[in-house]
Amino acid sequence: MLACAVIVGMSTVAAGYFGLSRERADLIKEAARLESQLSDVLSQNLRVASLLSGHREVHAALAAHDGGSSDPDALGRLTIETARAAILVADRNGQVIAAGLRDPEDAQFMTALPETLRQTLRGSALSRRFITADPIGWVFEVGKPVFGPGRERLGFVLSYQSIDDLAQTWRALPDNLIVATTDGKTLFAHRHFAKPDWGLLRETVTSQVHATRLSLQRNPRVLLGYSGVGFLLGLAIYLSVFFALLSATRRRALAQARIDALAEDAAMLEARVKERTQDLRDEIQQHKHTEQALKESQSQLIQTAKLKVLNDMATGLSHELSQPLFALEASLDTLGYQLGTLPTEASTLLEKSRAVCRRMGQILNNLKSFARKDDAPPVLTDLSKPVAAAIDILDYEARRSQIIVKHQLPDDLPIGVATSPRLQQIIVNLLANSFDAVAKDGTGAVVIEYLTGPQIRISDNGPGFSNINTALTPFVTTKADRNGLGLGLSISAEIMQSFGGALDLASPPEGGASVTLTFDPGGEARQ
Repeated sequence: MLACAVIVGMSTVAAGYFGLSRERADLIKEAARLESQLSDVLSQNLRVASLLSGHREVHAALAAHDGGSSDPDALGRLTIETARAAILVADRNGQVIAAGLRDPEDAQFMTALPETLRQTLRGSALSRRFITADPIGWVFEVGKPVFGPGRERLGFVLSYQSIDDLAQTWRALPDNLIVATTDGKTLFAHRHFAKPDWGLLRETVTSQVHATRLSLQRNPRVLLGYSGVGFLLGLAIYLSVFFALLSATRRRALAQARIDALAEDAAMLEARVKERTQDLRDEIQQHKHTEQALKESQSQLIQTAKLKVLNDMATGLSHELSQPLFALEASLDTLGYQLGTLPTEASTLLEKSRAVCRRMGQILNNLKSFARKDDAPPVLTDLSKPVAAAIDILDYEARRSQIIVKHQLPDDLPIGVATSPRLQQIIVNLLANSFDAVAKDGTGAVVIEYLTGPQIRISDNGPGFSNINTALTPFVTTKADRNGLGLGLSISAEIMQSFGGALDLASPPEGGASVTLTFDPGGEARQ
């Protein structure tokens, strides 16, 4: 009987020892996994701090401290976007000048940096340590100097990661987990982690985050423990069954906790991948739109440069032709004076030649006025003179295209606030648009009217505006040959606004297009 009891007891001890060994091996694996997870997560805060040292919002906060301007809520948004507990920006002396806090009630977190921390940062090194700060609690602090374009030190930026955020995954584990610093400061402990009062065997497995992964002032360590039971030979059978059940239950709990943690990590990773994929799609689409816009802008800039060259050429030609034309007109006057009495036909031809010279001189003067840069402020102006000058510039085009231009001055001179060169530019743009739109077979007509207000209305019998809502949009052209810049109407509208007036478009029911210029009738010049 005694031999049987001894055999059963020894078998029970062996089974218990085997169960303890298996559970210890499981605990070692779990501690190593948590140690690796903790190292990876904390390393992210190092990378975030390095990125923050070059972030524009951090530099803007330092510039605002030196007298510049910045968005006061920018650091707060940056803190939320990077999932930090807080982001602090300090000047060269270590005084906190700006803070981004995830919780506005943590405002008392803004203090001067300790002298040891300032010395570390002044040495252009990363500061990495665990600190406890009310009311945030335990956080992982990473600090880095901020340098200017010339490598001069502007200040410091500090990133804080809350240990409570990391503990969300650990809470799903069994009640035998504690995360602490090597000097005994507890960062996280499960609420049930405590030494049993009844003094049974306790086994602890420690896994430390090695310095090869992180260089910390306080290296964290992960401890996993379990409580065994004493073995009494007299209760061998009962205790062996009890311990087997306990060990199996704990192994199942650890396995389930690992499964839950992996499932949660997988779900979070999948959500991040989906979110990042959508962001990348949006960025690609935005890049395509930007690239297309840049191509269109480049094409328009090339065309604008060509027009600039033509404008410069027109100015030079106008200057070069004015001198010989003036000499020709003077020679004709001298010839008429020296010949004295001439036959009627010769006198008529001479007068026609003089008229042609005067006409050419007027056209050249109009071209020079049109090409001249106008920086003068708007004043009360006779609106009919710029209109007449614009008609002279386009007179040849109207006759060549067989377009009828109807222009009749009113009895009272139209007076409004404007400048002659810029108003002439508006009229040339509008007439050129009408000439492009109407028929070139003798039926095309453009009418220029003066209305009370004062107003100038230019209308034609063309097809009208295809889309009046986008007609004033820059770089939008509806010309059939697509040779237009799409800037004429938008520039004209901006010029009218600078006059204190307005430009209005209309497509009358009877057909055609109509543009009405409304001027300020005031008696004072407008800047």
